[in-house]
Amino acid sequence: MTDTRKAPARVVVVGGANVDLQGKSTAPFIPGDSNPGRIARACGGVGRNIAENCARLGMPTWLIAAFGDDQDGAFLADSCERAGIDMGGSLRAHAPTPRYLCALGPDGALQAAVADMAAMELLTPEFLETRRPYLDAADILIADANLPAPSLAWLAATYGREARPRGLGRDREGGPILFLDPVSATKAAKALGLTAAFDCVKPNLGEAAILAGLRRPAPASGSAKSVPPDPEALCRALAEARAMPAELFISLGEEGMYYSEAAGPGRVEPLPPPELRLPPSNRSGAGDAACAALAWAWSRGLPIREKARAALTAAMIAAASPEPVSPEMNEETLVRAMRRMFREE
Repeated sequence: MTDTRKAPARVVVVGGANVDLQGKSTAPFIPGDSNPGRIARACGGVGRNIAENCARLGMPTWLIAAFGDDQDGAFLADSCERAGIDMGGSLRAHAPTPRYLCALGPDGALQAAVADMAAMELLTPEFLETRRPYLDAADILIADANLPAPSLAWLAATYGREARPRGLGRDREGGPILFLDPVSATKAAKALGLTAAFDCVKPNLGEAAILAGLRRPAPASGSAKSVPPDPEALCRALAEARAMPAELFISLGEEGMYYSEAAGPGRVEPLPPPELRLPPSNRSGAGDAACAALAWAWSRGLPIREKARAALTAAMIAAASPEPVSPEMNEETLVRAMRRMFREE
């Protein structure tokens, strides 16, 4: 694996932090019924999980999120600080701390979830303007679509590719490179029309279809358009809509990852055989780990195929942990696992 050593990138994550209540069934999950299993309380949220993964990968990391002034808020903020995340830019508000309730099958796959993220609406463009010192100092700026749509638009206009006088990449005049995690099919719609401003976007197939304007968040509606079956069609639609980011990584689940940049597309497929993977336990944090690994790989100057491999490897490390962020995640573990899974060792 190529590894172009550089000083650790400074990462600022702007997005969701919440308390997770996770119920994992011990038998095949039956919708609409009471499922036997175990319930755990943990710290989560897409932005928070990305931030912890980035910190574990050795990058100085700041999190800009909204916390309530309640016990959950204190619990959440304390966990972030213990994970090495700088919380100086976050908002502590007189509001309930965001909460996320999810049900997982015995294999860790998500069955259902409810997100109470009302406090995120406090992260307005006006608030983000007060955090410019943090944002301006970043090498990599990661936004998640838990943010209000106007705030995503503000970040795209202020730090996007067109806002830089010298094009892709950070310099003191150009500012940070900009990442987007669409979070979910429903929340991806907030970024519709904005993705060309980003250096890196990491959707799954459903989220990519929404970002390309080929599907609406509620596919049951009569006006919903059909979703193309392949990522190549999604990329063509994004290009036709002038919505292609500099680098696009589409998660294909068990089929690996599709990626695209100016030099052309490619795939890492399929996933390595089961004997080279850790058994899955909880897949709910896999996408967050993948996004953090893309930031790490970008900071190392790795080629796009190795970025995709890093993202897939980090996702598998995360899925093997019962916690939203694997305590095993670090740079050494990631590199070793990449080499093992892709037979480079």
